[in-house]
Amino acid sequence: MDKISIMEASVRKWQRIIDGKGGDGGVLDCPPCRIFYMVVCFGCPIASYSGKKFCRETPYIPWYHHQVNDHGFMRRKIYCDECVTLATDMRNYMSEIVEHLKAEKASKLNESSQDDPNPPAS
Repeated sequence: MDKISIMEASVRKWQRIIDGKGGDGGVLDCPPCRIFYMVVCFGCPIASYSGKKFCRETPYIPWYHHQVNDHGFMRRKIYCDECVTLATDMRNYMSEIVEHLKAEKASKLNESSQDDPNPPAS
């Protein structure tokens, strides 16, 4: 599974949370964490994008703190309007990373096609 697909799965996870059809299990159900957390976030697209490991300085931290401090349940999900706002921020951040990865991929493809003096015929 490539990083774009992994991050698209993360966008879907957060959309399910916003829709009230799922919850957040942290590293247990985070698509990137399932692959990259065991090796201390090495290669994680979120860490690469933010420059910080373990989702520091991302919208996940306010979501997590709100869940723990305001709701205190083991299951992190939508309980109030603030939960919706914070989950939406996280979904949008994941979408931003998807778009960034797609742009990087397109740029690399464009560079490689410019470097190839004999591009394949269409």
